[in-house]
Amino acid sequence: MSLLSSNAKISINPLKCLRTEYLYNDCSSCIEACPVEALSISHAKRISLDSAVCIDCNACIGVCPTTTFSNSEFDPIAFILKSGLDKDLVLSCKITGQCLSVFGVENLISLGLREKSLTLDMSHCKTCENINCDGKVEAQIRAAMSEANRFLAPIGINEIVAQETKLEMSRREALFSFATEAQALSDDSSEFDKLFDPKETLPKSRLVLQNSLKYSIENFTVQIIDDKFSFLSNKKIDFDSCTNCGDCLQFCPTNALFYGGEKTKILFQQTRCIACGICDDICKPKSISSDNNFDMVSLAFGRAEVLIENNFVTCKECKVDFPQKHSETVCNRCIDFIQNNTKLFTLARDM
Repeated sequence: MSLLSSNAKISINPLKCLRTEYLYNDCSSCIEACPVEALSISHAKRISLDSAVCIDCNACIGVCPTTTFSNSEFDPIAFILKSGLDKDLVLSCKITGQCLSVFGVENLISLGLREKSLTLDMSHCKTCENINCDGKVEAQIRAAMSEANRFLAPIGINEIVAQETKLEMSRREALFSFATEAQALSDDSSEFDKLFDPKETLPKSRLVLQNSLKYSIENFTVQIIDDKFSFLSNKKIDFDSCTNCGDCLQFCPTNALFYGGEKTKILFQQTRCIACGICDDICKPKSISSDNNFDMVSLAFGRAEVLIENNFVTCKECKVDFPQKHSETVCNRCIDFIQNNTKLFTLARDM
């Protein structure tokens, strides 16, 4: 299901939106990125597009963590796959026919990993009156490039650079064949869809990033990086406070958290986490936290980590199995019931 704008370029798939996954999710990245306020929250707490206002700048596509938005004329994932490997690649709106805001942080990282060098042609932004009239879209592109470089620099990958002056004509001519391919993406991008499992909950941008990490991992100078990113999070669970209720697993939109060992273990895959924050919000005892340590091997190969392992015993009061934290023999539910209802157990002669 999708909602098309009047010119049939930008569309919304509401089933992919985090607000659909979890009613209380407050993600508003697309609204904040939109330079003309074409996006808003409807009465049903869903993202709504005003097609009469939308200018097809693609800013919403670049910032959305779940690929809720798409452009019928240009698919950044197909572009990445079609661009090849180990090139001196220049991204320009004059080549792709689309504003560079269509490329999110993960897209830029993937291109940085796959190519010999990556340059963003920013020379047209200042004079772009149709899309970048207030500089907001340009700021988004530069912010994405900066975050991508913070990810790439520690592992020894060449920095993504900005081209501030207009490209020389000879260079444009050298890129003509590539430009022709870029214009043809809308005709054959559906071929790339066959590479992805339609049942996969992980966004295509993350799958491409994962494969790009595999491609370049032998060149990494370090395995662990320590930084905070908008698109990725490393989760931890506090053993003592976790009740093993499973809410965080049930509502995780990408299955980054999952059970193992007959529900005695909770495992986590870094590569599947999109930093949506749903697990943090839904956890009643606030047992879930995040840190900034990211393992490139785990990200590249989807290695899972055991966050918590419980020992289940039978409660001597209600006879139901519960996760034992230390040496207790009564579950928290029974303890709470007794503490909150002590008067029910008081004999009449003692009153």
